[in-house]
Amino acid sequence: MSDSISSRIPPLIKNFGFGMFCLGATLALGVVLSSQSIGYAIVKMKNSVAPIQVKGLAEMEIVSDRATWRGTVRARAKTLAQAFEILETGSTKLRAMILAFKFSEDEINACEVDTSIVYAKNSKGEYTNVIESYVLSQGTTIRTLNVQAIRDLAFRATDLIKEGVEIDSGSPSYYVSILESIKLTLLEKATENGYERASLLARGSKSEVGNLMSASQGVFQIVPVGSTDISDYGVSDTSTIHKTMKAVVTLAYEIR
Repeated sequence: MSDSISSRIPPLIKNFGFGMFCLGATLALGVVLSSQSIGYAIVKMKNSVAPIQVKGLAEMEIVSDRATWRGTVRARAKTLAQAFEILETGSTKLRAMILAFKFSEDEINACEVDTSIVYAKNSKGEYTNVIESYVLSQGTTIRTLNVQAIRDLAFRATDLIKEGVEIDSGSPSYYVSILESIKLTLLEKATENGYERASLLARGSKSEVGNLMSASQGVFQIVPVGSTDISDYGVSDTSTIHKTMKAVVTLAYEIR
C-alpha cells in the first residue's frame, strides 16, 4: 500500500484490519437498533391497559298467561265390565266439575282408557294366573289461558274422593308465552347495568370507559318470586303463576 493511501486510513483500521472494523460497526449498529426496539416495546406496554370486566344484571317479575293440568280417574273391580262402569261414573263427575269452572270443550282433552290386570298371589307370595282384579284409568288434560281457574280446579278436584271417585290431581304447570320478547328487554337492561358498573369503577380510578371489547350472555333464570335459586344450566319454573326472570351478561370495556 502506498504511503499516500496508508496515511488516509485511520490507525484503528490499520491495527486491526478492515474486516474487524466492519464487524465492530455492525455490532454497534445492532445495539442501537435493539435499544430503539426495546424502547418502543416499553412505551407500547405502558400505553396498553388491561380491559375492565363487569357483569350486568337485570330482573323482571312476570305473570304466567298459559297453564296445563292433568287429572286421572281410576277404577278397580273384579270384572272388566264393573271396572269400566265405575270409571265411566268417575270420569263423568270429573268432567262436570271441569265444565263448572267454565272451561270450553276445545280446552279439554280426555285420553284413552288404560287397562291393567292384577294377578292373585299364592301362599308363597308368588303371582299366579288367577285374575284378582282389573284396574282402569283415564286421564283428562286441560290447556288454557285461564290460569286462575286451573289453580282452583287442581285444588278442588280431590273433593271428588268424597263422592267415591279415585282421582289423582296433578300439579298445574304455568307458562309465559312472550318469553323471547322479555329476554330481549332484560338483555338490554343488563347491558345498561353493566356499563354503569364499568363507568363507576373507571371513575374511581380517574379513568374513562372506552369501546366494548367483548360481551357474553349468561343463562336466564326463571324462578318463583322471592326465590334465590340459580343453576349453571338455567332455572325454568313452571310451578307458580308469578315468577321472576333474571338475566346476566359479562362485558369487557377498554379503559382510557
